[in-house]
Amino acid sequence: MTTEFNWTQPRIVVKRTLLSRKPAENSGLIAAASAMVILFVSVLVWRDSPELMRFSAAVPARVLDHHEYWRLFSAVAVHSDWKHLFSNLPFVVFFSYLLYGYFGFGVYPVGIVVLSAVTNYLSLLTYPPEVHLVGASGMTHVMGGFWLAVYILVERSLPMKKRVLRSLGVALILFLPSTVQPEVSYRTHAFGLVLGIIAAAVYFQRRKRWIRAAEVLEIEEDDDVSGPVVM
Repeated sequence: MTTEFNWTQPRIVVKRTLLSRKPAENSGLIAAASAMVILFVSVLVWRDSPELMRFSAAVPARVLDHHEYWRLFSAVAVHSDWKHLFSNLPFVVFFSYLLYGYFGFGVYPVGIVVLSAVTNYLSLLTYPPEVHLVGASGMTHVMGGFWLAVYILVERSLPMKKRVLRSLGVALILFLPSTVQPEVSYRTHAFGLVLGIIAAAVYFQRRKRWIRAAEVLEIEEDDDVSGPVVM
């Protein structure tokens, strides 16, 4: 005997993720404080003397030969002029707000600042001894690489293809230079972006259970599927 039988196949979908909630309440304060520190240090260097700029910059000969590793950190907050400063500050504010807001103090500022110093170190390995490396652009690329990669890994409420396309689109808009300027350290940008992506992958694997626990799941049923059942 043959009869018609209709059934539905339920499936579990992710409706909300860790990134669906609002960032932590004091994220704006952290972002503003980050900008103020960089602004204060840069203006202090400009007003005091060129000697302070040379003392703060990451210089291959001083870092690699004389082991003045603190320069890897101080160089992040020092900028050559106002144009250089304000080309980085909006990115620092934007990404610090997101990274601290969703992942906390361990990611930003601690992890990002350490990775920024590593970025500067890797960049110095490729430069002649007399080069002076300053600016937060290496850090902003670490932050951007981390955020865009972790977005792809965490935001499962959207299809993977859409997440990847969104991240690539944002990366092209924010980080692809429209012109090539000889004074800009593009290799530092590249090192920072790659380190940020790697750090995001490592962080996700270590914190996967906590990230998944924040998800809100929902059972949906597919469209009815009809077919004969033989008895």
